[in-house]
Amino acid sequence: MGVVDEPSRWSIEKFGPDLARDLRSRIPKALCRAVELAQQAREASALDTDHAFGPVRWKQQYESLHEHLRDLPGVTDVHPPGAQVRVTICRDHLLLPWLYARRRGVDMCRVGGRVRSQLVRDLLILFGPKPDYEEPILPGMPLNPDEARDRTLLRQAIEQLASRPKVLLIGFACNSDEGLLAVSWGEAALTSDRRLEWGPVEDLITPN
Repeated sequence: MGVVDEPSRWSIEKFGPDLARDLRSRIPKALCRAVELAQQAREASALDTDHAFGPVRWKQQYESLHEHLRDLPGVTDVHPPGAQVRVTICRDHLLLPWLYARRRGVDMCRVGGRVRSQLVRDLLILFGPKPDYEEPILPGMPLNPDEARDRTLLRQAIEQLASRPKVLLIGFACNSDEGLLAVSWGEAALTSDRRLEWGPVEDLITPN
């Protein structure tokens, strides 16, 4: 069965029917463009590795997302303190691109790897849903690096632009040979071991 070309009730409740349709159409195109630019960088580098592809793709996944969405109603962006990228905000939702696979046929919700991006972890900790179970911090136990981080400036920067911020992860699969392979978006809580506990998820149509 193919991906449904209409927004779900979940995405309509977030953005309304018209904006949800626009986002579902434009987000895959934005990521497709980001991956294309990364492929061009690899080709220009004349390397047979992804040393040029990876960094360009990572930067462009944020930049291209904003370029494709900036004229939609309720869209703005924020440059988090200390971050090298800007985050697109749409109606109080932080749109965070996240590479979950480099091959076809991978179920985003079953990816077992940990979230490596510090920015994504920070925003999920601040504004993401809470996991079903949180390990209690025992007295006298040292805090792990995520628990010990001071996120005051990041929280302030976001809350100046979004009154009720929420995190919406935009997961995608790609590689430097085949380009963009799949795109989904959804809500997830970050567990204490940096893994994702998924709530609602919706697949988006990948451009041909």
